[in-house]
Order: sequence, then C-alpha cells, then structure tokens
Amino acid sequence: MVIYMSFDGNVVHSLVTEFKETIQDGRVNKIYQITDTDLLFFIHTQQGKKKLYISASPNYARIHLTRYTYDKPSHPGTFGMFLRKHFDGGVISNIQQIENDRVIIFDISKRNELGDYEAKKLIVESMGRHSNIIVTDSNLTILDAIKHSMPFDGNDRTIFSGATYETPATDQVNPQKGAGDFFANPDHLNHKTIRQHFMGFSPLGAKEVLYRYEHSELSIDDVFETFIQSSNPEIVKTETKDYFYFTELTHKDGTHISKDSMNECVDDYYHNRDHHDKIRQQAKHIINLISRKQKQLNHKIEKLNQQLEQTKTRDEYRIKGELIQANLHEIDKGDSQITVNNYYTNEPVTIDLDNRLTPIENSKKYFKRYKKMKKSIPYIKNQITEAKNELIYFNELDYQLENASIKDIEEIKEELIEQKYMKRRHHNSKKSRKPQYDTYIDEDGIQILVGKNNKQNAYITHKVAHYTDVWFHVQNAPGSHVVVRETFPLSETTIRTAAQLASYFSKMKNSSSVPVDYTLIRHIKKVPGQLNSFVTYTNQKTIFIDPDEAFIRTLQKK
Repeated sequence: MVIYMSFDGNVVHSLVTEFKETIQDGRVNKIYQITDTDLLFFIHTQQGKKKLYISASPNYARIHLTRYTYDKPSHPGTFGMFLRKHFDGGVISNIQQIENDRVIIFDISKRNELGDYEAKKLIVESMGRHSNIIVTDSNLTILDAIKHSMPFDGNDRTIFSGATYETPATDQVNPQKGAGDFFANPDHLNHKTIRQHFMGFSPLGAKEVLYRYEHSELSIDDVFETFIQSSNPEIVKTETKDYFYFTELTHKDGTHISKDSMNECVDDYYHNRDHHDKIRQQAKHIINLISRKQKQLNHKIEKLNQQLEQTKTRDEYRIKGELIQANLHEIDKGDSQITVNNYYTNEPVTIDLDNRLTPIENSKKYFKRYKKMKKSIPYIKNQITEAKNELIYFNELDYQLENASIKDIEEIKEELIEQKYMKRRHHNSKKSRKPQYDTYIDEDGIQILVGKNNKQNAYITHKVAHYTDVWFHVQNAPGSHVVVRETFPLSETTIRTAAQLASYFSKMKNSSSVPVDYTLIRHIKKVPGQLNSFVTYTNQKTIFIDPDEAFIRTLQKK
C-alpha cells in the first residue's frame, strides 16, 4: 500500500489518541458538506464546541479538528443530507483506528423514529486518491459512501449500498504492537523494507527511524520503540517543501515549528494549501481572465511606449518639410530624393521623395506626418495611463484572490460582470446580495470590519462606516479596507489589532515593519472613474507592524 506525503498511519494513531480525549462521548450537532469531498462536523463536548474536518479529496485527504472558519454552502449536498439523517444529534460512543492503517471508525448512536438507540458507523479512509467516507450499520453493512466502487470496476473492494464493509487487505505488521524480530537481520534494513514490513509507515517516518539509529548509540529496537511511543508534532519548513509529522523530523534541515497537538499540526499544515487549491479551482475562469488581461495590457503598454518614443522624431519631419519648401527650385517632379543643406545643423541631409508627387505635395506630406505625430502625443499618453490603471485593477484582483473565500470569489465575479469583462451565464440568476465582508472582535470588544475585495472595500468604507469611524489601510500597496466601529481615541489594543488585519490582508503580509495608515472616515475621498476601490485620504497617522498570522487566527470572528 503506497503512503502519500506525511499523512500516514502513525499520524492517524496520534490523531485518534487525541480524538478519544476530546470528542469521544461528544454529541454531533451539525453536519455540513462543504464540497463534493469535504465535510465539517460540529460536535458538542464537555470541553466546548469542536469542529471535525473530514476530507476525501484526492490531493488533501485527511481528518482533524479545526480552528478555522469555512464557508457553508447555501444548499447541503446529497451525501451531507444523508449524514444529517443518520448522525445529527447522535453521540460518538467509540473511536478506533484499524491496526496502524489510515482508517478510523466512529461508532455513533442516535435515537430512531421509535425512540430506541440505534448504532451506526462512520468510517473514514484517508488514503490519497483512494480516500473514502463510508456509513454502515452496526453489522458493517454499507448504507452509503461519498465514493462508490462496484465489483465490475476492477477494484479489490465493493463500496456500495448493501455490500459488507471490508477493511483494506494487508499482511503488514502493526508497529504499535512491537517490532518482533524484524531488526534481527540488519543487512536488509533500509527505508523501503521498513515501509514494506510495518503498516502505516510513510517514507518520511522510515527515513527518520534510520537517521536516529545512525546518529544514536542505542540499539535499533530501542530507537524504533522510542520513535513509535513519542508524540511531539511539528511542521518543518525547508527551502523546497514543508513537512509535518507526529514527532520530530531530525533528519530534515529547515525551520522546525512545534505544535501543541497533532490536530493543530495537521490543521495548520493543510489549511492554506487546501484552501488555495479549492479557491483556484473555483475561480479558474476568473484566474484565466485576469492572466489574459494582464498579458494583453502589458503588451499594449509596451506598444504604446514604443509609439510615444517614435513621436520624439516628429521635428525631423517638420524640418524636412521646411527644407523641401526652401529648395523647391532644385526639385523636379519624378525625383526620388534630394540632398540639401540643413540650416539648423549646417550639415547636408538627404530627403526621400515620392516621385509620384510634386515638390509642394512632398512638403505637405512631411508636414502632415509631423502634425499627426504631435497630435497623437496626448492621446497615446492618455491610453498609457488608462492601460496602467486597468493593469493595476487586474493586479489587485489577482492579489485579492490570494485571500478570497468562496463567497468573495462570487463577488469578484459579479464585479467583473458589471464591468463587462465577463458575461452572465444564467439570465435568471439570483438578485445580488450585499457584500459579505468579515467582522472581527478585538480584546476590548470593538468591532473591526475587513473588506476582502473591491465590492466589500467600497461597501464598508462608503456605506456601512460612520464618518467618525476609523479607517486603516496598508501604505502604498494593495490591501483590504479595515474599519474600526469606534472613533478616536482608540486603545492601543484596537489600533494594533486593526493594523494587524490591514497588514495581513495586504500585499505586504510576508514583510516586516509594514506601515499602516489610519484616519477618520470623513477624511476618505473616493477617486472618481476608477475601476477598483481606490481612495485618497488626509490627516492620517501611521503605525509600523509585523504581520502575525498566528495572532489573526486567535481573533474572534463575528
């Protein structure tokens, strides 16, 4: 069985250990099907509300508790409705891992229509492109699955309603039960044989065991046992790739970031990657449009600059026209050129002539070319300015997609339709809603509004905000409009929180000491005729801030 990336059976073992301590005996409160392959369970426990994220995505299959907020679909998917019917209100009575495989079984009991408790199983298989989420009754008869596999599909197992669930077949050894005499013969010891013998070992884990053994005076059995029993989750950032694991990856050079739990580790590792992938998939047409327009506008600006550069030669045409007029007596119709003295430089110059025209007509031709080039200068400059503004607009949209949610993408799409860059596919589309901006609450209980696209920025700044509210924006760079629903004087806590939001949701999010300007809303003026949410402002103060993603995550969102 091939193990993909860092999410192997050892990681699953660590996750299940934490699940037993956090969500076992919890009650399923709500279930959402976020995408075709992703689910979000809300679970009430003695420790409070927990969110369990389950994904059968081919690229990002995983299961973990999450601290992040996800957009919920307006209409639940078919499988999501099925899960609600069988598990909503149910209690998680047991959670177990199948050996050391990437398979977790949740036993969930719920009262049926007669008031009797009925037990069912939610089985999560996190196996890369073979991942699945399966529901069975207490006897392991399959009721439904998020992905079906029929006998004639050529697969080893049948996953369909009415079939009996079977765990993935393997003859590998569960490392949690000990290594046995596997390490008695060191000649066959390498990361491939470790993976082939032990269930749930990725190349990452096997290489870590060998590295520890090679750099330790302990026996391989002791190293292996210590490795299996350890629990120190971390993310390692290297120059080429990031990794995570349930224990330290001492064989990896890079920045090692320790995490308090395996769930937090997996949550942080996958969130940005999976989110970015989903957004790009959802916004594929918008991304292609933006890329195409950026290339077109850069090409247009280059061409216009070349034309503007050519206009610098316009005086040469005026001078040639003058010289032809001054030497009419030396030119005969049919001449193709003439060499005369240029009285501006006192040097000879050869002038090309059209032998089909008279000398006067040749002179007028040069004067006409001169006037045309002179007249085109303001037009070309205006075209360059418009093209640059349009390029800025699309560059800003490109940036906005980096921080966009699904609902943000819909608003960007609506904006592009309004600007005639895209056509509306369905004429009977729903009436557009008010922009769905984000609202955060700081430690002082103050509301802070954050726009994530042009529609949201313009709405919170010019429609929602009161003229005495305080507006924040990163200095001289694309970014979110941030509005504090309070007037001066603001506490240091509120100022720094708003500045953190403005810097993090900007093009400068990966920089340090980012300048953020802030001023009263009444000092904000909209720039007329601009495609985006450009404004000018006065009476601003500036704070320098280091964007802190960890801090942004801790903020309460309304």
